[in-house]
Amino acid sequence: MTATPNAATPNITATDAEPEAEARQAPVADLADLADGSMKMLKVDGHRVCLVRTSSGVHALDHACPHEGYGLTQGNLDGDVLTCAWHNWKFKVTDGTCVLGEEAVRVHDVDVDPNGEIRVTLNRPDPQSLRPQLMASLRRGTEKHYVGQIARDTVRLLKAGAEPAEIMWDAAEHGLPRAEYGWDHALASATDCLAMVDLYDGDERALPLVQGVAGIAETARDRRVRELPDPTNDASVVHHEGFRAAVEREDLDAAQAIVRAAVARGDGPADLVDWFSGAVSDHHLSYGHGAIYSQKAFELLEMVGWEHADAVLGHLTPAIVYGTREDTLPYMKPFMRALAELDLDALAAEAANAATPDWTDDGTLRSALLGSDRTAPVAAAVRAVRDGAGIDGLLDAVVDAVSERMLRYDFDGEFDFGDDFGWLDITHGLTYPNAVRWLAAHDDGRRAGDLLRLAMFTAFQAHWTGRHEWHTSVGEPEQVEPLAADVVAYGDELQRRAHLDGTTAFIVHAHAVKTSRAAALEARRRDTTLPLDATARFLASPKLERFVAANVVRSIDFLNGRTQRD
Repeated sequence: MTATPNAATPNITATDAEPEAEARQAPVADLADLADGSMKMLKVDGHRVCLVRTSSGVHALDHACPHEGYGLTQGNLDGDVLTCAWHNWKFKVTDGTCVLGEEAVRVHDVDVDPNGEIRVTLNRPDPQSLRPQLMASLRRGTEKHYVGQIARDTVRLLKAGAEPAEIMWDAAEHGLPRAEYGWDHALASATDCLAMVDLYDGDERALPLVQGVAGIAETARDRRVRELPDPTNDASVVHHEGFRAAVEREDLDAAQAIVRAAVARGDGPADLVDWFSGAVSDHHLSYGHGAIYSQKAFELLEMVGWEHADAVLGHLTPAIVYGTREDTLPYMKPFMRALAELDLDALAAEAANAATPDWTDDGTLRSALLGSDRTAPVAAAVRAVRDGAGIDGLLDAVVDAVSERMLRYDFDGEFDFGDDFGWLDITHGLTYPNAVRWLAAHDDGRRAGDLLRLAMFTAFQAHWTGRHEWHTSVGEPEQVEPLAADVVAYGDELQRRAHLDGTTAFIVHAHAVKTSRAAALEARRRDTTLPLDATARFLASPKLERFVAANVVRSIDFLNGRTQRD
């Protein structure tokens, strides 16, 4: 592999601090034994060093190439440029600067006395002092999507005492203004990756962090920065209704200006969760992404700090404004006609009064969600909430129905390119109700009707994930061997497995992360393995990942007058 030029990479591992006196070795070599243009490996205080002599003098640098650790003395020396033999990275021996590759190599102080005795003093900077340089290097790796550099700098930063939230925020800060339509899968997945850091110890914490940062790096690379408009000076519109109206009329600048003004005014999470809950409930947005991205944005702020709310919520807004309003599309008309007959505010009040933790589905709601009648889910959901399900019980039934669907999905359908449907479509049936549950848990009662509408949308989604079965066949749910006997341990292991590169395409990896996280939370809430079993099957099953052949087939169909199946 030939690396790409990076002449501007500084020697991030060098320091201006005085070297440690105890690291000084005397002598380590003799000038007479080191010919001009030669190299040798030696140990200084147990550390492997590459000693080099050129026309410019004697130089010492780490023997391990910063790329993958191969020995630099096996490489080629051309003047003051040393080339690693393994992957062609090139370094200036005078200061360690990388002239071809991704990062510099550490250099050490050399002293040659009048007798020709060579002494090397190791540069061992305090890790804390390196953090600003390491963060700058991490940002360069993120900008260029150099996963190796991202991984190495993340481990170094953790060793230097950096907080995981600091590392992930650096990537989010880079990705937010470059997200083409506001929040996206990369930012949502990065939020879950940060939440999963607690599943790891020590250096291993780098795994979820690097997965999250690398996802942002991949999707944001070479994209232009989208500046936010200034906060509005019109205080009369800085309220929930003003924001919601701007979103509804797709006035992005106005909606962003209102949000920024609210943050600047000092509005906190409770106020602005309410704003976004209302706005995302007006439509079934982008297969549930409006609610999912809102949940993840506020979860990210819980971890990185509310001081970042201006950027996070400002760039979340385009995803809400421009999200596909699926409730206006033909396939949702039967459901929406049935929903329009309801007074959701009154039904929400009735549901709250009737809600009981003892409610269980008698099979009516499950049958409606897993059936093919497009209006049945509305009637069954209404009956359930009136009988005591409440929003939580309705969401539980949705999670169970989608989990069953995932356990019986015939994944041969993944490769039916004439049918625009697959695993990723079904997984939204789990992540969507988990997001609505989060929004409902953060509601102070002001959005009861809106949240019930969102819960009804999740019921539609659960039903709609069966459309592949409607024209193929319904299989028997597969029995899955649990990864652990305990639900919490099972969920933790499932989340860890989502990070093990079992998928190749980023979009599939993002869904693996988000689905495993949602499944673990849903399973823990009710002490059930059903969503975990479903997600384990998803992770282990064949999945369409590149989407190239599928897009070619669908493009041929479209340009020859054949449309997608409803």
